[in-house]
Amino acid sequence: MPYKPKKPCAYPMCPELVDAGARYCDKHKPLDKRRYEDNRLSARERGYDRTWEKVRKMYLVEHPLCEDCLERGIYTPAKEVHHIEKVKDRPDKRLDMSNLRALCKVCHNRRTARGE
Repeated sequence: MPYKPKKPCAYPMCPELVDAGARYCDKHKPLDKRRYEDNRLSARERGYDRTWEKVRKMYLVEHPLCEDCLERGIYTPAKEVHHIEKVKDRPDKRLDMSNLRALCKVCHNRRTARGE
């Protein structure tokens, strides 16, 4: 089965070709990650402080099973608490219990990847 053609590295003026699905060549991958982390606010600055940790813990005690899995009839322990409305969009609903959803790691990653 033929492979997809390689494409240029996304780093400006880099002549290297990368496999389909990759953005950067091996030389520029660390630079891109560092740039992302340098510009990102810390968890505390994004609103995940001590108060959030208490609310999260309390929510997981009240909702010990993943709510997405429960809808499919699967019993999976919840490890993450997901904000239905993003904190950056609605900081006033950061600690609102009606804006939270208990999820397992897989379901949380799935929702986060979809941009929810």
